[in-house]
Amino acid sequence: MRKESMAFLEKLLSTPSPSGREAANQRIWCDYARRYADEVHTDAYGNAVAVLNPDGDPKIMLDGHVDEIALMVKHIDEKGFIYFQRIGGVDAALVQGKRVDIHATGGVVRGVIGATAIHLQQRDKERKVPKMHQCFIDIGASDGEAAEKKVAVGDPITFVDGFELLDKNIGVARAFDNRIGIWTVIEALRLASEAKTKPRCAIYASSSVQEETGLNGAQMQVVNIRPDAAIAVDVTHATDTPGIEPKQHGKVALGGGPTISVGREHHPVLVERLRAVAKRKRITLQTETFSLTGGTNAYAFWTKNGGVPSALVSIPNRYMHSTVEMLDLRDADKAARLLAAFCGDLKKAERFAVKV
Repeated sequence: MRKESMAFLEKLLSTPSPSGREAANQRIWCDYARRYADEVHTDAYGNAVAVLNPDGDPKIMLDGHVDEIALMVKHIDEKGFIYFQRIGGVDAALVQGKRVDIHATGGVVRGVIGATAIHLQQRDKERKVPKMHQCFIDIGASDGEAAEKKVAVGDPITFVDGFELLDKNIGVARAFDNRIGIWTVIEALRLASEAKTKPRCAIYASSSVQEETGLNGAQMQVVNIRPDAAIAVDVTHATDTPGIEPKQHGKVALGGGPTISVGREHHPVLVERLRAVAKRKRITLQTETFSLTGGTNAYAFWTKNGGVPSALVSIPNRYMHSTVEMLDLRDADKAARLLAAFCGDLKKAERFAVKV
């Protein structure tokens, strides 16, 4: 990976971005985007968009979401222990024993999510995963009054786990989901801006907010931008680890290249156009069926504005929604090159429609 691109990715991954509190990371993304884009805009909720060739036609939206799953202070008891709720899909089984940062008005307060020592647990009973409201954060406060001087109900909480390379290609981080998506879309715009031939289309690289709590920013962005086609970039489950059944979840390999999804919101003409470009550029694509358990920002796009041709390009991710998400960075690089090549390949005023 290019040195400057890696430094940008590391900065994104090291900056907390809980859903609903994404401004710090959006500033980083916008500062980087201004080097390559003709225009950079934000809206009332902090969605950001970088535009290359704004007078081009068609208008293509490339979107990732900047937010990460997190926690929020719910209650502080009289002993100074802090109880919390989820922001997005946090797994209660994975939180105990974790260090956390509480982003309070006065600054970051470090704490730990308590885990009762095994010696003190009842060994004659089967251990059960505690419910989220039974878990608590210990900041070392002497009582509730002391804790309330440092933190308040509503303060967001992120996990203390940073980015690390296991080798030159395999990275581990707390929230590749979905800082890798916003990295990919702006890298695609950068590649398009540096290409020998200027793209005929207008490229709108989008960093949208609050995906983890309901695809919220994407619903705003698709109305703000009104694209002729929209491609979401997100992570997907790599299913190549022990205990995952491909017959149930499909076959997706880390390092096997980005995936493209088919069915439901994924426009068949747009999907085939992306596949054709990938074939010409010798970029390996893996195929997935549409999700039965959730939706990405593509699901927010396709029914808006009378119907927006939409697609999803995903980066294989092991251990999603944990603090040790694992990616092969070459998959993200291939996704960026695919999107840049796709935009560069479009004909003037090209549209996507199912022939009937």
